[in-house]
Amino acid sequence: MEEESESESDPLGGPSAGGGPPLDDRILTVVRLARKDADGLRRVTPAHLSSELGLSVEDATRELCGLLAAVGSGAGFVFERVEMPTVGGDAPDGTNESAGNESEGKAAPPAATAMVFTFPDDFERLARRSRRSSDWKRRLSSSAAALVRALKVFTAFGLVISLAVLIVAAICVLVAALVAMARGGGNGHHRNGL
Repeated sequence: MEEESESESDPLGGPSAGGGPPLDDRILTVVRLARKDADGLRRVTPAHLSSELGLSVEDATRELCGLLAAVGSGAGFVFERVEMPTVGGDAPDGTNESAGNESEGKAAPPAATAMVFTFPDDFERLARRSRRSSDWKRRLSSSAAALVRALKVFTAFGLVISLAVLIVAAICVLVAALVAMARGGGNGHHRNGL
């Protein structure tokens, strides 16, 4: 009973959901819950998606790129400089950043470049439409492949039947020729009946 309440309270359908929704639905949920920027676009980083769903950063980046392609116009990404947090205000070189001013020759805090994906408000509708379209194309492609295989089998079976008919016809011609020769039609002599 407690497990059910945990899975219902977990909007992402994480490990407590007992299988939960598919990965793409969980990704859409993370993006839907993401904060918006000044332009009203939802901002998601691969690191955020990775921490929410337990994916590697590379897999999270791949999934966000797939969502970006599915959403199309209005979605995008930018590279932003992100300052790295330091422990206790100390810079990696052992100096205390809060004690001095950057203008005194102290190094700036360490920073990294992060990829930030942005999605419009209607991203979910566009992503689901893209999924339906790709599912339909995949089904059509597999149906066409099955039809081609069936046609190949039918053609091969037809060729085998045709070959069998030709062999039977050749055997019939040979038997007819043997019967004609056995009756004497093949030596050119005619018997005169007296």
